Amino acid sequence: MIIVISGVGAAGKTTTAKLLAKELKYKLIRLDKLAKKKKFFIGYDKKRKSYIVSISKLKEEVKKIAKKNPDLVLESLYAHEFPADFVFVLRCNPKVLEKRLKKKYNWPTKIVENKEAEMIGLITQEALEFNKNVFEIDTTRKTPQQTVKAMKEILSGKKSKYRAGNIDWLKEI
Repeated sequence: MIIVISGVGAAGKTTTAKLLAKELKYKLIRLDKLAKKKKFFIGYDKKRKSYIVSISKLKEEVKKIAKKNPDLVLESLYAHEFPADFVFVLRCNPKVLEKRLKKKYNWPTKIVENKEAEMIGLITQEALEFNKNVFEIDTTRKTPQQTVKAMKEILSGKKSKYRAGNIDWLKEI
């Protein structure tokens, strides 16, 4: 089974992915690290201070890995673009997210873009274009352990309250 964990920066993806993979005894693939290791870049965005990843090359590499290790957790900002059995989009209230982003990044463009993407639910919208089993978990007041517990509930069949589309930050603005 392939499980994807996606969301904007500072939503809790990395910590949660590590915990979930450990609990399920799945292989964790941090797509950013894999792209860096394999040099799967097609350019560099100076404004955002980040490399532009070749998703197609990464997908091919993940296919190879999945042949040897069929139980995977994929984690990254763009992980939702990969075929998966379950996609978890971690969401966070934009006001709280902004505080987290300021601790993580020191350039305003990155903070504003991530906050805006979260406000409009961009990652969820994209995830629904690529996959069917998309779920959202609000990490605003959850610990990573509580987020993993919610994921395990979904994996065991308790899906309804986490179905994509239930989180709407625009109501609060």
